[in-house]
Amino acid sequence: MRQRLGILIGLVLLVLILIGLNAATYVQRERTPDNEIMPNRSSFNSGATGSQALYSLLAETGRNAVRWRSPVDALLTEKRDSPATFVVIGQTRRPFDDTEVKQLLEWVDGGGRLVLIDRNPTEAFLKPIALWEFTHKTNDLEMLFGSNPADQKQMTSGMPASRPVQPSVLTRNVNAVQTSRFASHIETARKANENAAVTVTGYGSTRLTGQSIRSDVGSASTKYLQSGPPPATQSPQRDPHIPTVDSGEYEAPSFSAPVVHLIGNQRNVLVDVPYGAGEIVLLSDPYIVSNAGISLVDNAQLAVNVLTAGGGMVAFDEFHQGYGSNQNRVFEYFSGTPVIAIFGQIVLIAGLVFLCRSRRFARAVAEPEPDRLAKLEYVAAMAELQHRTRAFDLALENIYGEFRRRVSNLFGVDARGTGRRVLATMIAERIKGSADEIEDIMRKAEDIAHGETTSKKETIALAARIREIETELGMTRTVHRRTIR
Repeated sequence: MRQRLGILIGLVLLVLILIGLNAATYVQRERTPDNEIMPNRSSFNSGATGSQALYSLLAETGRNAVRWRSPVDALLTEKRDSPATFVVIGQTRRPFDDTEVKQLLEWVDGGGRLVLIDRNPTEAFLKPIALWEFTHKTNDLEMLFGSNPADQKQMTSGMPASRPVQPSVLTRNVNAVQTSRFASHIETARKANENAAVTVTGYGSTRLTGQSIRSDVGSASTKYLQSGPPPATQSPQRDPHIPTVDSGEYEAPSFSAPVVHLIGNQRNVLVDVPYGAGEIVLLSDPYIVSNAGISLVDNAQLAVNVLTAGGGMVAFDEFHQGYGSNQNRVFEYFSGTPVIAIFGQIVLIAGLVFLCRSRRFARAVAEPEPDRLAKLEYVAAMAELQHRTRAFDLALENIYGEFRRRVSNLFGVDARGTGRRVLATMIAERIKGSADEIEDIMRKAEDIAHGETTSKKETIALAARIREIETELGMTRTVHRRTIR
């Protein structure tokens, strides 16, 4: 016992020493300020590049905003609490794989809204859009290395405010939006094969003959989308980018074409395009919704409009920002502290202790031989033998014989010469019981001992009654122990 106590004390001291060493050698890493090279666009981030302010604005103004920490496939399986709008802000820490892109676009095709707020969104999201291709052009990217996202003047230097192109749900109550000088330009172009022609008549149709239509601000396509078809008495002004059409047809974009809502410095900043039963919204600058830029002009109003235009729940993608629900919350909570290292060392020490305790480092020791001189071994062996052979008569004979001998000694009479009736009468007088009942018990016991057929139940009942009579007579059994000196 003393040896084990010494080992236990030694282990405790070792653990305390390890804790002290970890605490003494731990150097707290200074928090790196947010930068545009490796921004953290998560809604959990309160820094300049985060979007915590936007999430708090939606939550505190009664909008249904949640942080989505589940994989993308949950959008298809979660029918009860499925969001109406799914928001992906900036380049995520965990990139989307092909399966996730396919599942997310399948969800959009079923009626969901995907909002991509990025200067260069994942190309896989835009490739499947039929008939249209998108390119993002960015400027001054080399200046990102020296930029401070918390400095509004530096981020917006030389960048005029963006203005709505047309009144829409996305630009409601928005007069101007301030982007950063790193905002990209969204260019949309109609896909067309040189040998194929697409001709659709009627308002809102387009005819292509081996050319591509570009959607730029101020073009005829945007004018038709806002004001509808031109009057019959007026002929629309020709646009060199739009192919010629036959008489009776006029050039106007399809209702499934991308729509530009916001421009600034000759750049398309906000574009939305239908996709199946849903739509994909492209916003070319995360600075608009970041904690540092959301307070400028009408940036907050535009962000609220874009995210809540579809109604229902707005889900911020936090799974790909590194806050997935499948991560260990304990390790996530103690991340950056010496607690994880201390816990690992304690587990290693415990494993070594179990390994040492389960192995012997000496010769094998023979198993201890059982003591064949135990006083009750014969009794236990006989009881086991009688139980297995169902020799209930023999067991009751032993019990009744010992009972008759002890009762005769108690009353001072001869055990063999005294009759059954006399002993029953003496016992009845002592315990205030019935002599006939006691004599009947003694008679049944003697008959069974002489070979009468009996059962286990009857034997147990007679033995129990005999033990009760012994107890009432005060014949308690004492165990005599011999002291070995």
